[in-house]
Amino acid sequence: MKPTDISVPDYFHKVVDCQWACPAHTPVPEYIRLIAAGRYSDAYLVNWVSNVFPGILGRTCDRPCEPACRRSRVEDEAPDGQGRKEPVAICRLKRVAADYKEDIRARLPKPAEQKNGRRIACVGGGPASLTVARDLAPLGYDVVIYDGDARAGGMMRTQIPKFRLPEIVLDEETGYVLGLGVEFRSGQYANSLQTLLGEG
Repeated sequence: MKPTDISVPDYFHKVVDCQWACPAHTPVPEYIRLIAAGRYSDAYLVNWVSNVFPGILGRTCDRPCEPACRRSRVEDEAPDGQGRKEPVAICRLKRVAADYKEDIRARLPKPAEQKNGRRIACVGGGPASLTVARDLAPLGYDVVIYDGDARAGGMMRTQIPKFRLPEIVLDEETGYVLGLGVEFRSGQYANSLQTLLGEG
């Protein structure tokens, strides 16, 4: 499968409207092709590169990609004339990949064997801090996340109802990030930048 050319951002707008509409510019056609081929783990990992939390987003994203989907503009009407032109259920397919994938931990980045001597403090254990940690920990940064709650996830954990976003999904996907050698200091509010800097 030929990778999507992302060297020119206008590519998304001209060729793949759904990918352009996605804030993360996730390669939608690529992961849908993988799902169609039954390669759920591969589809999940394509999502994981740009989304960090495919299983969470597959349940909670507001789907800006779907109104942009070309299918709703080019698909023929139903034979009875009553059918609606609808987009591909892109967000739901993201959830399909997450729910049907195999154990992918061996395919994720590994903790850095050598640290680069630089420390990063992330205040709050929500998606922004976890994304920073996911990107920097494999590069050798010593990442510490400070959060007042007992478990990582931030507002994803505290503000989204459990029937919509089960804790098992949150624990799994935040665990992938924390498993990269990230230190999570639960129950610790970072009230002062001076205090954080004092830790070195």
